[in-house]
Amino acid sequence: MNSRHQAPSDPAFSEAWRLFRALHDAPSLDRAQKLVLWLGRDAKHVRAFDEALTLWALAGAAMVGSAPGEESRHESTLQ
Repeated sequence: MNSRHQAPSDPAFSEAWRLFRALHDAPSLDRAQKLVLWLGRDAKHVRAFDEALTLWALAGAAMVGSAPGEESRHESTLQ
């Protein structure tokens, strides 16, 4: 495993994920300020937040995939 990736049991990753979800689910100036302050405390926090955003993006990309069976239908029209 790449040492850049944080284990889900990493406290910094857990806090980054919690802060991101809170801000995403109910955006507010207070939540944004808490995130900014937390990010400024330690470079590990920035890396952990990057990992949380990456996880969110990858999960979203996986959900956007085509429905089963659609892929072969589109391939036949491209020939």
